[in-house]
Amino acid sequence: MESILIDIPIPSIFTYENEDGTWELIDGLQRISTIFEFFGILRNPQTGEVLPPSALSKTAYLPSLENAVWENSSKISGVPVAAQVALEKPQQLAIRRARLDVQVLKQPSDSETKFHLFQRLNRGGAYANEQEVRTCAMVMVNADFVKGIKRLAANTKFAEICSIKPQSSQRQKDVEYVSRLLVHAYYDYDNESDVEEFLDARIIDALKEVDFKEFEERFEFTVSILYELFGAKALFPNAGTVASQGERFSLRSLETVFVGILRNAGSIEKLQDPGAFIKEKVLTFWKQPEVESMSASGLRGTQRLQRTIPFGAMWFKPSGN
Repeated sequence: MESILIDIPIPSIFTYENEDGTWELIDGLQRISTIFEFFGILRNPQTGEVLPPSALSKTAYLPSLENAVWENSSKISGVPVAAQVALEKPQQLAIRRARLDVQVLKQPSDSETKFHLFQRLNRGGAYANEQEVRTCAMVMVNADFVKGIKRLAANTKFAEICSIKPQSSQRQKDVEYVSRLLVHAYYDYDNESDVEEFLDARIIDALKEVDFKEFEERFEFTVSILYELFGAKALFPNAGTVASQGERFSLRSLETVFVGILRNAGSIEKLQDPGAFIKEKVLTFWKQPEVESMSASGLRGTQRLQRTIPFGAMWFKPSGN
């Protein structure tokens, strides 16, 4: 709102034009919703109910915006009517006359194209990390699947064994790990792409091709049996059984132990004693000479993936399968 009032250009808003002539917002939701909320016309997307209008805060250039409102209202949370400062008519007129650049794209509006467009527009932003951008784009491909991913990410046992703290969860680290598991469970690394590029490409395929129910069953089996056997340190070196200052969770563990079990979950479940098999495999896994090379100094993520995923899938595969 400050940018509008002092006439600083706001980044373009991007939309797709659908076949029926309506515009579908691809990039610019925060800008649009901020303006609508200030006007008091923003609606709850689930209920359609109009949300309470907002009051502004002072800024470096316009300290007078403290508690400024479009019009006085008892619905504004945290700012009593007596403290509200309604914008003067010239200010309201300046806002009404402000121009927003809207780019209307008329390319084929398939979900995959929208996914790539959204990422291209948001990559490198100062506020969103890779997974936050990826999650927003994923919703465009399969919103229901993404809801399922978020539900799995909220599993408290999963959070413990992956050492996910509340602040990390706020930055979607838990969703990132589940997304990685989804990709690695069904797709081999191509040995060419950058890690983030590989995840971006294969997550599209996964959201379209993978049966979520099957993935959910594999995921929950893996989380439950690891936690039952080793507790919160299941993905620590030696499953936390050897005291060491260097003990900690790492992507190496996620990509070998967790993905290895995840890929072989169906075969492992058919064993007479799945728990005994996994316990023995996890503890002997850390003694293998190949494991040390998976975390060598200077090892790039692309090089690590070439070693971790194949070895874990092989190591946790029951003999005869």
